[in-house]
Amino acid sequence: MQRNSAEETRMGLFDQMMGGMLSNMLGRAGPEGAGALIDTLLSGPMATALPGILDGALAKTPYGSIEGVLAQLHEAGLAHEVESWLSTGPNVPVSADEIVNALGAEPLNAIANGLGLQPEMLPELLAKHLPAIIDRFSPNGVLDLPGR
Repeated sequence: MQRNSAEETRMGLFDQMMGGMLSNMLGRAGPEGAGALIDTLLSGPMATALPGILDGALAKTPYGSIEGVLAQLHEAGLAHEVESWLSTGPNVPVSADEIVNALGAEPLNAIANGLGLQPEMLPELLAKHLPAIIDRFSPNGVLDLPGR
């Protein structure tokens, strides 16, 4: 079923509104609360908003999107980890230090600002939750993000 342009516009506005609300909630939650909120979102119907929130924060970085971050992690020596997140098997973990080394402090600061988070929170949140986010949106081994 194909959407008409008015419906696409409404859905786009709804996604932006939800993304703004979720970013605000993440920023106010603090380190532990943000992690718990992400866990809750991943298991519920609001999970489809997470890629849009991340893409919005990534748009003003050298990576541009979730796919760009995955490519950078891959190139920075975390190919095995990234491939495990995309595959149907268990996720290989990464550390906050590996995230910082792969993505760089300046881009991570820009991403944190885009999400309304304190920059020092982001590497740990990404290390803990990015594997699950990517796994959630690649059930068949290929990244399949809502709205794309």
